[in-house]
Amino acid sequence: MMPITISKKYIKNDDLVILPRKKYEEYLALVELLKKHRNEEVDTEEAIAIYKKEKRQGKLKVISSLSDLK
Repeated sequence: MMPITISKKYIKNDDLVILPRKKYEEYLALVELLKKHRNEEVDTEEAIAIYKKEKRQGKLKVISSLSDLK
């Protein structure tokens, strides 16, 4: 195994993390999943806000059956 030298500028203030590639890739996949979930949550909250606003303004059509959709 070949030794490596790590500069002190990377070591001070706990700026250096060493972990196996597989764990790093799992971490990246988890981060992407969380970003996707966060975006879906924002989209859902936005859709609910629009629904509530249009309901207050009376823009939504109320139907009693599917035949009323025509």
